[in-house]
Amino acid sequence: MDRGARLSYRTGRSLLAWLAAVAVALGSAPSFANPDASPPPSTQTSQAESSAAAVLPRDEAAVAKAWDYADSDLTPDPAIRFGVLPNGMRYAIRRNTTPPGTAVMRLLINVGSTAEAEDERGLAHFIEHMAFNGTTNVPEGEMVKILERLGLAFGADTNAFTSYDQTGYLLDLPNVNAETVDTALYLLRETASEIAFDAEAIERERGVILSELRTRANYAQRNRESLFAFTVPGTRIADRSPIGDRSVIETAPAERFRSFYDRFYTPGRATLVVVGDIDVAQIEAKIVAGFGNWQAKHGEAPDAPLGSIDIARADEANIFAHPAIDEVVTAVRFAPFVDEPDSRAARRAKLTRALGYNIIGRRLGRIARQENAPYVGASIGRSDVFRMANQSVLNVATRDGEWQRGLAAAEREVRAALRYGFTEAELAEQLANFTTGYENAVRGDQTRPNDQLADQILAMAKDGMIVTTPESQLERYLALRDTLTPKILLKALREDFGTLDKPLIHLSTKVDPAGGPDAVRTAFADARKAKVMKPKARDAQAFAYQDFGTPGAVVADSTIDDLGIRTIRFANNVRLNLKKTDFDRNRVLVSLRIDGGDLLSSREKPEATSLMNIFVRGGLQAHSLDDLYSIFAGRAVSLNFGSGEDYLGGYLSTTPDDLKLQMQVLTAFTTQPGYRSEAINQYRSYLPNFYARLNATPEGAIGSNIGAILSDNDPRFSLADRHVFERLTFDDLKAAIGDRLERGAIEIGLVGDFDEEQAIAAVAATFGALPEREAEFRDYGEARARRFTDNRTPRVLHHKGEADQAIVEFYWPTTDDGDYREDVRLRLLAELLQIKVTDELRERLGASYSPVARSFTSSIYPGYGYIQISTNVASHDVERVSDAVRHIAAELSAPVPMADAVVRPSPIADDELARARTPILENIANSAKTNTAWLGIVDAAQSKPAKLDRFRSGGTAFGTVSADELLELARTYLPPERAVLVQSLYDDAEDTSQLAARTAPVITNASPR
Repeated sequence: MDRGARLSYRTGRSLLAWLAAVAVALGSAPSFANPDASPPPSTQTSQAESSAAAVLPRDEAAVAKAWDYADSDLTPDPAIRFGVLPNGMRYAIRRNTTPPGTAVMRLLINVGSTAEAEDERGLAHFIEHMAFNGTTNVPEGEMVKILERLGLAFGADTNAFTSYDQTGYLLDLPNVNAETVDTALYLLRETASEIAFDAEAIERERGVILSELRTRANYAQRNRESLFAFTVPGTRIADRSPIGDRSVIETAPAERFRSFYDRFYTPGRATLVVVGDIDVAQIEAKIVAGFGNWQAKHGEAPDAPLGSIDIARADEANIFAHPAIDEVVTAVRFAPFVDEPDSRAARRAKLTRALGYNIIGRRLGRIARQENAPYVGASIGRSDVFRMANQSVLNVATRDGEWQRGLAAAEREVRAALRYGFTEAELAEQLANFTTGYENAVRGDQTRPNDQLADQILAMAKDGMIVTTPESQLERYLALRDTLTPKILLKALREDFGTLDKPLIHLSTKVDPAGGPDAVRTAFADARKAKVMKPKARDAQAFAYQDFGTPGAVVADSTIDDLGIRTIRFANNVRLNLKKTDFDRNRVLVSLRIDGGDLLSSREKPEATSLMNIFVRGGLQAHSLDDLYSIFAGRAVSLNFGSGEDYLGGYLSTTPDDLKLQMQVLTAFTTQPGYRSEAINQYRSYLPNFYARLNATPEGAIGSNIGAILSDNDPRFSLADRHVFERLTFDDLKAAIGDRLERGAIEIGLVGDFDEEQAIAAVAATFGALPEREAEFRDYGEARARRFTDNRTPRVLHHKGEADQAIVEFYWPTTDDGDYREDVRLRLLAELLQIKVTDELRERLGASYSPVARSFTSSIYPGYGYIQISTNVASHDVERVSDAVRHIAAELSAPVPMADAVVRPSPIADDELARARTPILENIANSAKTNTAWLGIVDAAQSKPAKLDRFRSGGTAFGTVSADELLELARTYLPPERAVLVQSLYDDAEDTSQLAARTAPVITNASPR
């Protein structure tokens, strides 16, 4: 028996045994039961034991105690089945049908990097990786493959994380077939106590972990480390980063992994959450049967002491300098930790404080949006530091060299708020926002997605925040709302936030300031001396754009019957497409597409639409952006209006009640944009940091050059010098888009929960009331010309990041998305490549943490597309990885052998093709259950009808592609000599300022967005 067959048989026997035990617990024998199959020692149970486990009497008091709601006056959501096994493992199960036919599973272990001893630093995270590299009953490399065969894509549907205090395993099930559900539970059970820690598997995975460590090592990570070392020295937060220590990662033996795993992967530290379209009682029985026999091998290990924070420490400063870092000041004061167990009173107090913090946040944001603002952004808040202490924090981001001015302005605003308090208007604005949020949560309660519900339960498991119903949350809020006054908010905030007098101050900056840390301390002390004035009350405004003239008449009204899409055309040529669904109650997705977009850019004026990313920041003629925030308090209105490849407008979300107002807002931005200068000033303030970061990492070097490389320096896809963007004004943008906003074709899409006639009336009174528009979207023939370079010379770029960091990328030119069959095959080929590069670069070579393969086929530029393989690697592995990718491409694109040649196995195994295809098919099937997917065709149902046919086909086209077809496609596109090879390598010879100043291209429309 070959290795592959033996592994499949071994895995199959163990899974059959698991399913047999579960079936006994449910009171039925499995039809596939194998009389020779027996569970592994760790999960083996007799029929009597399984049956007894399934009918264990439920101790509600024990459950309430385990889930920390026994002493609370809050009632947990009755839709959630909370439980605890005799071994101490908690579980929670909730039936939910959004999306229907799917489920999520989450296994949370309450252990992270802070539990590690000095010689274990990084093992919590390493063990998370090893869960996918062999268990007692699932051989190395098989777990991910098993899940892929069931339709779970690695990364998207199968993932894990490690933090300071938790490790989580996340499975998103694309279906709830018995095989999928049982296999997922089985694999999580294997993870809980059966990880093998094979020495050879550990050696292979070391390279993957080191690759992840390299990827994360940059100036931002070093700044965080500097901040923690300064503010919380001597604690495990400061010296136990989850990624770990290189020497431990490189040398820790298998026994050390096993020791940590056995101590901390115990049922008393575990929580299993299942949410989805499942039978709660059946899932509970399966959990009892499968996890009930899990026992801690050495008892439950105590939590490791985290250290202590000196709350009396004050009036110190720290500086972290790096040429690419943003200038940010962080001022911190610590106070004793105050435990607030979840209760009605605790929630009232937290909500009261939240309102106050939000008001200060609005004031700080208003200043940041002013002309010549003293800072780019600022925020305050209070939280606990892993229950060691509470911290009050002020963060201020400034332009380079302006940290003193920004810090003084923000500190002054916070001090004024804490002295003089808030206005009735400010409180009313926040109450309106909170009221709308709570009310909309109630309306959408029945269509909350699985992952959102699971995240709430996990938060309860971690922090004790009891999951209650949206109805009860609204009831408690309304009872509190009318009792609140500005004075009550001020009192609550003063008690909570305390003071920032003589704080610990951390400054990140590009250049060390003269005077060093003492200068930082002095600057803050001087700022505290400035007098503060009582803030002026702001007058309320009414929205100025509610009447656009006589509502437009509908001149065409039809329905695409098989898709249920209604299409409307108004007399002024505005098009409207509607699709009612019940996927997400009280939610409407909106698309606005006005002819133009990035196609308005030309070789002569490549930056024509660059300022569209701050278009909304320019406000309206009658209202600034800040005015709009106040005007729309309590309304579900999105301020989103930008530029896509071939449209102006945007994609956004609102509610049925606010759909009319949303249409008014979008129409106002179309007809009365403000183009206010403060937005330009903000834009220019971002440019220095943007350009400073271009070559600070290997990713930045690639991202800022690849567009020009692939397009032979076409200026539309190349980043201009910084001074080009600094000279841009809104006059340039108006010249580029003004005609399109005034006359360009318009198509609007609505998907979700709305009344069709009311929606039509809302559009008729806004966009339908405008003067006549062009009937069709323009072709933009010349602007659609985009060619892929013919230059196959390998390109080497240089970065100023870490010396051992590099990136290798390959690009093979393909074609556009015009031929759907070809598009499908290219996507499937890319998914197959993803499996192959993951298996080779990550699993076999251990050279890369996260290699990526993808296919891009343009819908805008005829004939343009590519297949890309990209991976982060160590500098010494660049050529080895490049050769491995070439080998994969060469194997797939090899010519058809001669008739008399030796027959060799196909380079595409049946199992590989199934693992590539199945997740795509599951994703397509489930996407039809979401409003987002429907908006993807409704948005242009009249102007791009070909999209409808693709949607109709579902996964049919993917299901019929054969391995031979993919090999034929690979022979066409993937010969290694057709690829453009780009490598980003460390170079310590070139000055950073020279790199930042030179012209550098980006992959999309050139703009520092």
